Amino acid sequence: MATKQASPAEQVRANLRRAAEECGMTQEEIGLRMGYSRGGARQAVSRLLNSESGTDPRLSTLLAFAKALGRPLKEIL
Repeated sequence: MATKQASPAEQVRANLRRAAEECGMTQEEIGLRMGYSRGGARQAVSRLLNSESGTDPRLSTLLAFAKALGRPLKEIL
């Protein structure tokens, strides 16, 4: 029986979740550093990390996430 291989979007989201866990910041802190308002920062990052999200993240969002964590984008992709 073959194992299901993760799609590229699923792999990127897994990388995002791993980077978020390793950085030691809360989702709200990451969101604020990405430029979201205090009221929507945590929710925006939660949607970004959620594998159930129906949309793929934009490159600009991935760049902002990497910058917020102080990591090169290639570590997330």
